[in-house]
Amino acid sequence: MENKPSLWEKLAFAVGDGGCNFVWTTIGSFLTLYYTDSVGISAAVIGTIMLLTRLLDGVTDLGMGAVIDRTRTRWGKARPWVLWSAVPMGLGLVLLFNVPASLGSSGKIAYAAVTYTLMAAVIYTACNLSYNTLLSLTSPNPKDRVLMSSLRFFCTMGVVLIINYNTMNLVDRFGWNGMALIFGAIAVALLLITFFFTKERSATGISGKNGERIPVGQSFRILFRNKYFIFVTLIFVINYTALGVNNGLRIFYARDVLGSAGLMGTLTLCFILPKMIGNLLYPQITKLMGKWKSLVLGYVLEMAGVAIMALTPASLGTAVAGLVLLGIGGIPHTAGLFALVADVIDYGEWKTGVRIDGLTNSATSFGMKVGAGLGSAIVGWGLAWGNYDGKLAAQTAETVSAIKILFTAAPFVLFAVGLVIIMFTNIDKIYPRISRELAERRSEAGQ
Repeated sequence: MENKPSLWEKLAFAVGDGGCNFVWTTIGSFLTLYYTDSVGISAAVIGTIMLLTRLLDGVTDLGMGAVIDRTRTRWGKARPWVLWSAVPMGLGLVLLFNVPASLGSSGKIAYAAVTYTLMAAVIYTACNLSYNTLLSLTSPNPKDRVLMSSLRFFCTMGVVLIINYNTMNLVDRFGWNGMALIFGAIAVALLLITFFFTKERSATGISGKNGERIPVGQSFRILFRNKYFIFVTLIFVINYTALGVNNGLRIFYARDVLGSAGLMGTLTLCFILPKMIGNLLYPQITKLMGKWKSLVLGYVLEMAGVAIMALTPASLGTAVAGLVLLGIGGIPHTAGLFALVADVIDYGEWKTGVRIDGLTNSATSFGMKVGAGLGSAIVGWGLAWGNYDGKLAAQTAETVSAIKILFTAAPFVLFAVGLVIIMFTNIDKIYPRISRELAERRSEAGQ
């Protein structure tokens, strides 16, 4: 069996996350603004809808993980779900940014709740969880996984820049619905590239030491005995809550604190460009210090970044410096964290004799979406706390102050909690033994 993916396959894998982000980054960065300023839904209602939906996600993520583990097709177990969910991803984005103007206030809230729940808890779950699961299935080599994660997030950061620089221009020219149609079509195309040009190399299905099928209930019990799964899930929630706050508030911070919505692209560039460059260098970084130490350092740098912004929050220079540092600190929390999940899957197989790819990867999907939901809820509730009014040409001093506090204090607290948790998640110290013994077992089994 060919165990090493080609460079082309690694690139084909990488662009899939670009497809996911043409959908999800657009939602995370602009949906609250669309709902408040164009549709007229209150920020507090939006925050509540997003939070409740993400709690439901916790159930659908675990359920989808179990489904992926038990999927058997000629394409494998994760790739087919990338295919089946690609078109619904594009359509879902269009539906979200197309609330019918003819609906009354309650009707608009109901439409937003139904479409957002369908998108977040069903369609995106199926797509992104299957995509994340592909990483551990395309290559058994940790170095390949790190490189694939690095290429993936280089592509992702590029897409984020494209979205933040072009979204409002597209909205001005084509409206919110037109913008969503363009981004949705690109997302579908990128996801199809991932499906057609990648290959699964691990055996499909889920089985125990002697090849017997593992019941769903038992696979859940095995999963939750994996302590690293618990820790990594919490880290994903924390990181993506902080990212959700940053993404959701950046447009408000640029417009209402710094005085120009046009600065949105510049702020995003300062945050994203260090990550883009750093993700290409991350394989070398892991050779020098390993994934765990880089994750610890990342939290320290991220805390320093938001602390700098808090000193003079109305200064563009301080914002640039803080966001650059935040971006540098975020390098290991993109490529490194997803590569760590593949190590956690190996740890579970080494500890229990059962390999659970899909369910373990639910840590990524659950953490990303619950975190983003919490971040969006914090943004919505925080704006409501600051008495934000989307109809005002300029926000009050009270609202501007609330935006400043939320943009810096909330992420700082989250990063501090993440730093504590990461101290219990050092899998690097035992991974050489895990890798060696798994290779021996597979050799003995003739795999």
